[in-house]
Amino acid sequence: MLASSVRRLLRNESGNIGIMAAFAMVPLVLGAGIALDFSSLSNSKAELQNALDAAVLAVAREGKEISDADANAIAQQFIRANFDPEDVDLDLKRNGTRVTLKGGLRQKLAFAGLIGYDTAKVGAESSADIAYNKYEIALVLDTTGSMKGGKLASMKDAVVGLVDTMSTQIKDDEKLKFAVVPFANFVNVGKHFGPEFDKHGRLVNKTGADWLDLRGRAELPQLELKKGVSRFEVMHNLKDDWKGCVETRYSGPGEDYDVSDREAKKGDTKSLFVPSFSIDEPDNGYGNSYIASWVDPLDNSAVAQIRKLVKYGVTSLVTDSGTLVPISGLGEWFVPATNMSGGRGPNRDCVTQPIVPLNNDYSSIKSRVKSLEANGTTNIMEGVAWGMRVLSPHEPFSEGRVKEPGVEKIMIVLTDGSNVFGNNNTSLRSSYSSNGYLVDGRIGIANGSSSDTNKIMNEKTLAACGNAKKEGIIVYTIRLEEPDVKTGMMLKDCATSAAHFFDAPSRSQLDDVFQEIRENVVRLRISS
Repeated sequence: MLASSVRRLLRNESGNIGIMAAFAMVPLVLGAGIALDFSSLSNSKAELQNALDAAVLAVAREGKEISDADANAIAQQFIRANFDPEDVDLDLKRNGTRVTLKGGLRQKLAFAGLIGYDTAKVGAESSADIAYNKYEIALVLDTTGSMKGGKLASMKDAVVGLVDTMSTQIKDDEKLKFAVVPFANFVNVGKHFGPEFDKHGRLVNKTGADWLDLRGRAELPQLELKKGVSRFEVMHNLKDDWKGCVETRYSGPGEDYDVSDREAKKGDTKSLFVPSFSIDEPDNGYGNSYIASWVDPLDNSAVAQIRKLVKYGVTSLVTDSGTLVPISGLGEWFVPATNMSGGRGPNRDCVTQPIVPLNNDYSSIKSRVKSLEANGTTNIMEGVAWGMRVLSPHEPFSEGRVKEPGVEKIMIVLTDGSNVFGNNNTSLRSSYSSNGYLVDGRIGIANGSSSDTNKIMNEKTLAACGNAKKEGIIVYTIRLEEPDVKTGMMLKDCATSAAHFFDAPSRSQLDDVFQEIRENVVRLRISS
């Protein structure tokens, strides 16, 4: 009976297959479970690698001056954000600016425990270093009257903080230079570029910067001082020597001298920079009447043109060849008495501090930033144009390197206001600015509303930004407590990208803005 029962069981093929299949499934299920464990370990290793990469970048960004304890604390912050710190072993090593971080993660296993493996450890390593580029940074800073008080103080603190942190990170001072371009309605290039004078009040040959219009040879629309008259000589004769401000270069149709870094050359008079000169305005209803004169600036008759020159003591003009031509028909005219009190005079509107060219004297740079004062109205275009020029390898400022791989040129533009031409209801249609008076027509219109001039100035600002970007300059823009939508859109378009534009509704945000810019500028690299 038993034997026959066994023979029947063996002859039952379906039962045998079921038993064999059951035994075969055990290793398959175990294998799938172990595969899941390994997949989990692989994911954990990737997460650990990402956390280590982020941690070493954060530590390296702080530079080599921070303590090892602070460096470890920064690394731990990134690990805690992703793992239980008790499950991770960290080993941080620093060599100069290079940071290496090793991490080991212990992880429980779900299925491998069936074969005696309850936990497994995965490891990862990451190193980072500061990318040793050469950084040239132009700080284009609004110092107009509206910045006075808390905004100016916050801007100074944020800029000084930027200089401090970056100079701590990058110890080779040949690889980090700053320029400071304060701007209002004018930019001040520095009075030391002006010429010297002989005992007769004439310019001494070979003195003064070649890129300045020393002899009055630039042809541009102006109310009183004609071509061939040296503004430098006139100011000297009036005992109010030039303080360093320049006008915007005049550009005709199809030209871009005003918004470009075209090199100033003697043979190209349009490329020269004309010193600012606030004319003697009419006696009634104007703020800058400093010569007792009855000549109407808008009177272009032959007699009036002579009178307008003579009141400044001009007795001759200089031709393009350098020949002095006496002014005929002087008759009874003489130089009336001047009254320069109350800030009146040719330099009345030059209220901006001088440019600081690119240099690596960080203490001096910070000192100059701290000394900035607020005055004047807003001309963002002029600030951007000179921000481009201080980064240039050619004159007027030639401290910049030639743009090549490894050289980063950066412009940071901060403003709290909209472009202002200074429109008014006088016969001159505006106050004096770097574009002269509105009635001069240098911006394309000789009359119009403040909205009209703002639109044109915004367009010119964008053109200057476009030229800077074509030169390979990375442009950051910051709008500080300025609600005007058009200005915001213009500054956003001015920046290299939307990510390079910062809208700061509160001055308290400036430190964070400059910190983010700093983190973007000083590029770090994962080196392993």
